[in-house]
Amino acid sequence: MIPVSRCLRETEEKIMQIVRNEGLISRADIARKSGLSKPIVSVVVNNFISQGSIVEVKEGESSNRGGKKPMLLSFVPNYKYVVGVDVGGNKLISILADLDGNIVEKAKFSTKSISDEETFLETVEKAISQVMNVPLSKVMGIGIGVPGTVDPESGMIFYMPAFGLRKVNLMSCMEERFKLPTFVSNDVTLNALGEMWAGAARGCRNVFLTALGTGTGAGLIINNELYEGTSGMAGEIGYMITDWSREKNLSFVFGSLESWFSGYAFEKLLSEFENEPTVAQMFDHSDSNPRFREIVTVACEHLSVVIANVITLLDPDVVVITGGIGYNQYDRIFSLIMPVLRRTVPAEILNRVTFKRGELGELGVSLGAVCNVQRKVFMEV
Repeated sequence: MIPVSRCLRETEEKIMQIVRNEGLISRADIARKSGLSKPIVSVVVNNFISQGSIVEVKEGESSNRGGKKPMLLSFVPNYKYVVGVDVGGNKLISILADLDGNIVEKAKFSTKSISDEETFLETVEKAISQVMNVPLSKVMGIGIGVPGTVDPESGMIFYMPAFGLRKVNLMSCMEERFKLPTFVSNDVTLNALGEMWAGAARGCRNVFLTALGTGTGAGLIINNELYEGTSGMAGEIGYMITDWSREKNLSFVFGSLESWFSGYAFEKLLSEFENEPTVAQMFDHSDSNPRFREIVTVACEHLSVVIANVITLLDPDVVVITGGIGYNQYDRIFSLIMPVLRRTVPAEILNRVTFKRGELGELGVSLGAVCNVQRKVFMEV
C-alpha cells in the first residue's frame, strides 16, 4: 500500500477551498473570507501559483479609494487528473477527469467474460491504461468502484457475486502496476459520493442513495463523510427484512429485499410469463396488466419499508434513487413508495426529506471514485 495523506495543510486547504468556490477572487478577499493575515495568504497563494494549481487571471476593479487594481486568482482544474473506474457485472467504465470532474477520456469494456481473478485484474489494468493519456506525474491517483464488499483500509475485495470472486487484492495490484495511490470501494457507496459532488445531492451533507438494478444496494453520506462501516459493508440494504412474519419461514437465494425488488427477482418472475417480457415492459404496462401491477406494487411496498426505516434512523437531507431500474422507472417507483412512506414516517421527518432521481447515470460511480481520490490525497470536495 502506498502511504497517503492529504498534501494540503489546514491553512492551505482553507485558501484553496475559497478559491475553488469563488471562481475569481483577489488575495485581499481571500484574507477577508478566511480570517487569515494578508502575508500568510500571499505566501500560500504564491506557492500554489508556483506549483500550477492556481493562476493569476486578470486585474479586478480597484476599491472606492482607488489605488492599485487587485489581481484575480482562479483554480486550475487540469493541474492534476484522476482516473475513475466503475466495474459492473456487465460492463466496465473508466474515465480520466480533471479536479472539477470534467471528463477528458472515457472507455468502456465488457465484463461478461470475467470468470477468474487473472482476467478481472487484466481487464481493470487495461481500462486504466486506455484512459491515462497524460504523463504519470499529472495523475493524482486511481479510484475504483466494484460490485462487492471491500475493506476500506486495505482495499481487499471480500466478495464480488457478479464474478464469483473472493479475496481479490485489487488495490495493491494496481498500485504495483501504476505506482499511484489507489483506492477501492463499493460501487454504490461511490455513487452516493458522486451524486453529492456533481449530481442530485449537491449541497447536501446527509445522503441516502439507493441503487435499484440487477441487485439492490445503498450508499450513505453522513455529515459530509462517506460512511462505509467498520468492515466496508454499510449499505447492504438488499439483506434487510421487510416482513418477518412471512419471511422467517422462507429461504432466499438473495437478500430479503432483493428477493422482492431487484432485477434478479423480476426476471425470475417474468420467466414464467409467455414471451418472457422484460423488466422495462413490466413497468411500462403495469397500469394495464393486473399481474404486472401486482408485482410492481408489492415490490415497491417492500422497498418503501426499507426506505422508511432508513429515513427514521438517519434523517437524511435527500434520498437519491438510481441504478438501471431506479433511474429509468423513477416516476413509477416514486408514485408507489410515497403513499407507504406517508403512512409510516412521521410528517415532521418526511416533509424535510427531498426525493430525487440520480443525475449522473452511468457516470455516477466513476465520478464518485474521482471525488474519493481527491478527498484522500488532495482536499475536501
